[in-house]
Order: sequence, then structure tokens, then C-alpha cells
Amino acid sequence: MAGDAVPHAQYQQDFSEQFWAGEPYPRWLMNSNKGYGSPAFLVQYPLPYWTTALIRPIVRFRPGPTRAAHELGVFCFLALAAAGLGAFAWLANRFGPLAATAGAIVYITLPYVLAIEYQEVAIGMLSASACMPWALAACDSLRMTFRSVSTLGIVLALLVMSNLISLVLFLPLMIGYAIACRETNRTSLGRCIASLFFALSIGLGVAGAYLIPFIVYRRLFDLSAFAFYSPGMQVSHNFSFLRGTSLAKPLIAVAVSSAAIINAIAAWCVWRARKDVGRVYMLLLLASGTAMLAPGLGLTLIRASGLTATNFNIRDYFPEQMLAATLVTLALGVVSYSSLPDKAIRWQDRTLVLAAGAAFVLMLPWSAFAWKAVPKLATAIEFPHRFGAILALAVAGLFAAGAESGVRRWPSREGVRCLATVMSLALLVIAAGALTWRADWWWVRGLRSRAAYAYDASQDVDFLYRTYVSRNRISAFAALLGTKPSTYSVERTPAVHVNAALVQGQGTVEVISREPRAVVASFAASGNSVMRIAQLYSPLWRAVLLDQPSYVLRPQSSDEGLTELSMPPGRHCLKLFFEVGWPERWGVIMTILSLAVVAGGVMFERYANGRSRQTG
Repeated sequence: MAGDAVPHAQYQQDFSEQFWAGEPYPRWLMNSNKGYGSPAFLVQYPLPYWTTALIRPIVRFRPGPTRAAHELGVFCFLALAAAGLGAFAWLANRFGPLAATAGAIVYITLPYVLAIEYQEVAIGMLSASACMPWALAACDSLRMTFRSVSTLGIVLALLVMSNLISLVLFLPLMIGYAIACRETNRTSLGRCIASLFFALSIGLGVAGAYLIPFIVYRRLFDLSAFAFYSPGMQVSHNFSFLRGTSLAKPLIAVAVSSAAIINAIAAWCVWRARKDVGRVYMLLLLASGTAMLAPGLGLTLIRASGLTATNFNIRDYFPEQMLAATLVTLALGVVSYSSLPDKAIRWQDRTLVLAAGAAFVLMLPWSAFAWKAVPKLATAIEFPHRFGAILALAVAGLFAAGAESGVRRWPSREGVRCLATVMSLALLVIAAGALTWRADWWWVRGLRSRAAYAYDASQDVDFLYRTYVSRNRISAFAALLGTKPSTYSVERTPAVHVNAALVQGQGTVEVISREPRAVVASFAASGNSVMRIAQLYSPLWRAVLLDQPSYVLRPQSSDEGLTELSMPPGRHCLKLFFEVGWPERWGVIMTILSLAVVAGGVMFERYANGRSRQTG
């Protein structure tokens, strides 16, 4: 398995076990971090893991070390298929079946979706990319009706629970596209904005079970720790640019050369197409990307902006690969838009080309000054290349428009030339993307070896621990895990089962039972003592003596980051439990109420429409 497959399979393994043990929404993963536990799902998006848990009884893979990996593979396939079907549903609203089908195929095979999200197993972004075209399809028919608003709201809820950051990046495109569709939908600007507001409200309400705990407990996580301990996670590492030393690698030299050629073809097509402001805009976009092919210019801009220019390992060719992929993707979009006759251009097309250009520029070092100006936002978004999903979606829509233009003018010379141009360029872009990211190599290797990630409890480390373990204890906790905060290598140290011991005082301790969020232990001590339980400390741990409920116990953190409790003398029974509290309760209530409102509103609207037809 490639990319992020290992951490996601580990999450999935622990999430599914607790789900089928009777916990509908696991927040604390008891077995994660080699048995020391993890609070990751206070903030981690849940939709992909719910899906993999629910497909377990359907696919029925044999229990074993590779079960989670196989289930993860099924999810990635389903998410990619959903992305393609969503793109077809969206494009079929405006175009014929040929153009809609071609656009859907292009969408799921563009370099960002296929290489970054699918091949690298970025399941949150892949799940979001599956939801985004469905949202635009709902915008195409958005009206001030309960059914229309609820449809978009449900899709937005799925997008929230897929990847909240992707929703934030997608909202400007969705709002602009919905406003562009209002003339087609015969609705006023005010009603369009009101419909979007109600849809977003429904979406946030349905996602309340995830969203409210996320908002409340986000303060327990320090995302800046990623960039502090892992320089590769810094914003500056994830721009698209070229370093001169990278040209020594044949693959990079071929990839950037191919991108330069495709970019030149695109510029020529744009120049010939029309003489207006749109042509200037698209040529400027192509020029800004082509400038990044100048070795060293990107790093110069990053340093000038004040961002830290990471000391790259030359084996990490990510900036160059991203540059080649984004250049060819943009080229396809602008050529497709340029192939449209003036009378065939709709406001939806203008919105898509503007969104593609904005996403493209934000992935380049030209935008480093803007990222530096909003450091908190940059830390939250983390990767500028996330805008690649917006670029891919916009380009797929523009490609479908270009293909439809060629089909409608067939078999005239203009129609043949238009269709041949956009189809040929799409094939070139897909081939260039596969070459740049060596997708062919990954797939051939997979077919030959059929290798899959084997779950190994001795290496199960949630690297998000950097964000929820305090910095003064992180090194000691990392040593327990057999790793270091500044590395991703993990020693094969044995996983611990939940246990407890007295670290101060005399006596005995025995763990009686363990549940997904609780540990019950008995102890006998001759005097005041301190008990350590092999679970990572969290402010949300609560403890009570079952035989003396009024006795106050306050969990504390040990030097290694584990949970410690000061115990009274005598023989007692203790329960330590993870209490999410009112945010979880109110989040679930909000989700249930929102779903009830959606179901009741849709049923009432159908009933009212039926009565009006009968009386009419």
C-alpha cells in the first residue's frame, strides 16, 4: 500500500473494532498508539471510517492482519466510483451523455484525483472529491423548496464529515456556481442566497455529531506541532516549483519538459481563440505557471515572503511533480474554455475558469506572500496543494463544455477541430499525470505482488500524537512508542494491554475489565499511593471510586504522558472513563433533529404538492 495507507488502515482497524463492539462513534481509540490510546477522533473526520466499518459484513474478508487494508481498498474504489457518478450527474444537467461521460472519466483520471488522492490513499480528500460534484449537481437545480435545499444540505453534511478543510476550500466555488445558475433556475439573487444559507445550515446540523465536539475540543490539538517536528509538513514544502538539482532525475526532466510543451500548446490555442479580457486572464495564468519552470525561482519567492524554505531532501520531488501535474491540468481547462464559441459561454463556465485560475495560483509560490499574511489559516489548511481538488473539478466541467461544443458543431470543420483538440489534450494530460507520479509502476507492482499492508500492533503509532501530547512530554511518550517526534520510523516494540500499577506506595492493582472508553480496576494500598494506568493522559479522563462515589479523583499526567491518579488507602474499585460530555450529547441531538426536520419537511412538501395538484 502507498502514501497514507498505513495510518488510515490503523485508524480503520481500531475504529471498526470499537464500532462492532457496540460503540457507534468511537472517540477514544483504546488500542491505538500500541495500546496507550488516542483521542484522534475528537477531530478526525469519521465518514470514511464509518463506511469501511459498515462494508465489513458485506465484503466479508477473512479476519487477519491484511483485513483492514483490503477493506480500505474497497472504500477507495467506491469513493472513486462515487466521484465519477457524481461528475456524470452534475455534467448531465447541462450536456449530452457523451460529453458528460467523457467529463466524468476525465475528472477521476486527472493527476490530482488519481495520483494524489486515490494512489496515495488520501481517503478524506478522496471522499470530499466524491461529494463535491454531487453538490454542484444540486446547485444546478437549487430552488427555494425543501427538497432542493435538503438535498444540497445532506451532500454538504457528507462533505463536512469527509474533510472539513475541503468544504472550506470548496464553498467559494459552490456559492459562485449556484449564483451563476440562478438565471437557469429562474430564481432571484436573494432567494438563491437564502437557499444556500438554509442548505448550509441543514448540512452543519446533520453533521452536528462530529462538528460540535470538533469545535469544542479543537483547542486540545496543536496543528503547528506538525510543522515544528516535521519540516515536510510546512506550507513552503507543498508549493509547486522547480529546483535545478531535480533536473538530474530523468523522470522529473521528462515530466517538466512535457508540461512545458503542453503549456505552450495551450498558450497557442488560447491566443488563436479570441481577443478579449478572458484571453489575457488565461495567458497570465499560463505564464505564471511557466515561470515556475525557472529553477530556483520558487524558493526565491518563498524566502522573500518570509516563509521558511525547508531544507529539502533531493529525493523528495513532490514540488516538481505537483508543478508538472497542475500545469497540464490547467492547460486542459483553458484550452477547453477557449474552444467555446462566444454565444455558447455561460456564467457557469466563467465561474469554473475563475475558480480554476484562483486554485492554480494558490498552489504556486506566487501566493506565498498571501499565505504568510494569514499564518493561522495557513497552519489549518496545511497543504496548498489541497486546491488541486478544486482545480480538477473545475477543469472537468470546462472539458465537458468543450467536448459538448465539438459534438454540437459536428461534422463541421470547427466541430471536428474542437473535439479533436480537447480529446487529444485530455489524453495527453492523463498520460503525463500517470508518468509524473509513476502510477503505472504502482499498479504493475500491485498486480504482480498483490502486496497489502499487514496490521502490526507493534508498529501501530498514530503520528497525530504530536498534536495532542504536550511538548514537554512528547519525547518521553515517543520513547514509549519506540519512535521520535522528528521521525516516522517505528521500532517493533510490543503493544501494551491496558494495565495499571502503583508507582508510589505499597499495594496491589488488577485491571478487572476494559471497555471502549473505560477501564475498571481494583486496588489495595496500605497508605496514600499513586496509580498509573497505561492510557495516554487526556483532560477528558474522569475517575470515580465505585464504592465511594463522593470521593474526588483528579487524573494527572505522568512524565511520560500517561494517566496517573492519587489513591486513598484501603481496598477500592476504580472506574476511569473518557467523558466527552455535553458537546457529544448536543451534537447527536442536533444530528437527529436535523434529520427529522429534513424528513418531515420533504414529506410535508410532497403532501402539499399532491393536494395542490388534486385541487387544481
